[in-house]
This record gives sequence, C-alpha cells and structure tokens, in this order.
Amino acid sequence: MDEQNTPADALSDAEIEQLIASSTLQANLSMHLLGFQTKEDAKKLADIVGSFLRLFGTFLNLERLDAVTVAYDYGTALKEVDRGTVCQELTATNDTFAIGVSMAVRVLRQGQLKCHIVVDAGLMNSLREPSDPNYKLAIGLLAHEAAHVHDLLMQDRAFPNVLLQYRCGYREGKLLEIAHSCWDEYAASRLSAKFEYENQLKWFEDTFCSCAEEVRERSNKHIQQYRWHGDLNKLVPQVVAEYGAVFKYAGYLLGHLDGLGLSIEKDAPKANELVNRKKYFTPIFEELVACLKSMWVTYGNWSGLQVFEPLKDVADKLLRAGGIEIEERAEGPYVNVPFGRETM
Repeated sequence: MDEQNTPADALSDAEIEQLIASSTLQANLSMHLLGFQTKEDAKKLADIVGSFLRLFGTFLNLERLDAVTVAYDYGTALKEVDRGTVCQELTATNDTFAIGVSMAVRVLRQGQLKCHIVVDAGLMNSLREPSDPNYKLAIGLLAHEAAHVHDLLMQDRAFPNVLLQYRCGYREGKLLEIAHSCWDEYAASRLSAKFEYENQLKWFEDTFCSCAEEVRERSNKHIQQYRWHGDLNKLVPQVVAEYGAVFKYAGYLLGHLDGLGLSIEKDAPKANELVNRKKYFTPIFEELVACLKSMWVTYGNWSGLQVFEPLKDVADKLLRAGGIEIEERAEGPYVNVPFGRETM
C-alpha cells in the first residue's frame, strides 16, 4: 500500500508519531507573528502553522525553510524580509487577475539559498477552526508555499550558486524570467495538489483564461504606444510581464491538473476552448505542456541550468508571436519590433 495515499485515520497513533518524527522541518524554526493583539493569540497560531508545516515536511523537503512570517500587514512584511543580497523590492501580487496573500521568498543565508515564507495573518487565522469556510483554502496555500521550498532545494542542487546569484545577458534574462516563473508555479502546484480546496481548479482555470483572453490586445497596445515614445526600456518589460503572466498562470493550472492526474480537455474545458480558439497560441501552448511534462520526468535528476533551454525556447516563441524579438549581438542586445497591422 502506498503510504502517501494512506488516510490519516487508518494509521495508529504510533505510526502517526513516527511519520511526524520523520519531518524535514527543522525543530527550531524561526517564526515571526506581526500585528497580533496578544502574545497568546500569536503563539497559538504559530503552533498551528508549525504543525501543518511539520506535516508537509513528511513528504516535502523543507530543510531550506529559513523562517515564516505571519503578518496582518502582508505587503509591508514582504518588503521587510532580509533577502541577504541586493534584489528588487518585493510587492504583493495585485493585478486584474489575482491578489497575493502568501509568498515563498528566496533569501541568502551565509551563502546558502533558502526560503522565507510570508503569509497573510487574516487567512492563516482560518486554520484555528476546521469549520471555518476558508480552512481548506489556508491549508492549500500554505502547502503551496511549502512546495516552493522543496522546489528551491531541488533547483539549487541541480545548479548551485545560480538562483539569486546568476548574472546573464539581457535576452537570456528575459526568457529565464518567463520560464522560471512558469516552472516555479507548475512544480509547486503539482507538489501540493493533494491539498486541493473547493473551487481551486476553477480558480486556476478562470485566472488563466482571464489573463490569456486579451493578452495580445494589451501587448499590442503597449507596442502601439512604443511607436510614439520609442523607449524599449519601457516596452520590453511591459510585454514580458503580459506574456509572462500567461505562462505563470498556465503553470498553476497545468501543475494542478497533472498533480491530480486530470486533463485540460476534460477537466478544464474553458481553458481548452480558449487555447484552441487563439490560433497563434495553440501550438505554443501545446509545446509548453510537453515541455513541462518532460521536465517533470527528469525532476530530481537535473544536471544544470540547461534543463530550462526548451522552456526558454517556448517563451521566445510566445514573445515573437506577441510582436517583439530579442536578440544578443556582438555589439549588445538588440530588440526588433516588427511593424504589423495590429501594432501600427
């Protein structure tokens, strides 16, 4: 019998104790509770969050979990995380398609890559009572962030001293930005899919569809504006952000589907219809699906950053279909923005 699929109530107390004892979560995990009215409230929630993380640590490797912050002011807590290196300031996701309430922040501690999980206290309070309507949502999101910790370790083992430290050319940087974001959410969603909460699949599907439906129109508008201002330093980040978000939200959806053994054709028909209707996107999406599945087959046995090359190629095709071509030339990076009927 597969122990990972054994219901908890089928285990004896001794077996449960032995399982928890095998957790990869460190015993002295640092936890910061911010904005709570009393120390008692803070400690109680810290114990609950810690218990769930210890459970997750029985099937995920959480050795690289540096600390956890549970804060009522989630946005400020994100900005105040000491990342151990010079990085762009973190901001909570807050766009037309999603609002962020949790994040696994990559940090450097004495030269070692780790994760600092930051979560919104309002949501985590739902863990206090199983009857709370957001109880399963809170578990699912916490499991997702724990899965990011596991994936970070797997990536750091495959290509050490790269994440947060790797310096690359302009073109590679933009393509890696898209590819990495997609993979990170695919892996975390696939690893944590067993903690699915009500309507999670629908949320992933709806978010992907909302983002992808008019992404070309939004990007075309940026390009049209570029024809007037002529600033590539403004245009490229705009277009990369637009299409990068599509790949990121596709990563959430595809990871969740694969983690549960589901298919987009049968179980996410709205997304499937959109992909088939957007003819420019259909072959790119098919390549994306194949690429992510192929990377998963070798997951844990990667031998370097080159594992991301196929995914970078798909990202490049998406940007080219979207109207920008990024090249590396001897004299430096070159961006071509071809004239087209929709971007004049």
